[in-house]
Amino acid sequence: MFPALADGQYVLVARSSRSSRPLERGDIMVHRHPMGLAGIYVKRIIGLPGEHVRIEGGRAYLDDVPLEEDYPIPNPDQEDPPQKEWWNDAGEYVVMGDNRPESHDDSRAFGSVPAAQILGRVWLCYWPPKSWGVM
Repeated sequence: MFPALADGQYVLVARSSRSSRPLERGDIMVHRHPMGLAGIYVKRIIGLPGEHVRIEGGRAYLDDVPLEEDYPIPNPDQEDPPQKEWWNDAGEYVVMGDNRPESHDDSRAFGSVPAAQILGRVWLCYWPPKSWGVM
C-alpha cells in the first residue's frame, strides 16, 4: 500500500459490522483472501457494489470513465497486461494496492472481494509516531 502505508506501520481498523459509515471508494480496507488462502490483506477500494470496473495499464475506469484518484500512485501508466474487467454484484468490491506495479495480491489476481471477507476500514495509523494520523 506504499506510499499511503509502508511495511512496519501499525493501524487501527473499524470493523465493518460496527462502522456507522458504509465503505466508500478510496477507503483503505482490510480483508481476507476471497479464495480462502491464508493471510490478511490491506488494499484500497476502487470499485463499489453494482459497478462496472475496468483496469487497463494500471489505471481504473468506471463505466469507461477514468477514475480520478486523489492519492499518490507510483507509476500508474506502467503496462499491466492483460486488461481486467468486473461487473460487481451487490456486496462485491474491487480492490487494488496503491503501488500498482508491485501489488500482486489484489483484485487483478483474485477478482472482486465479497463483503463477507471484509474485516473493516483502516482509519488511523499509530506507529511509528511520525506517521500518526487519520487515514
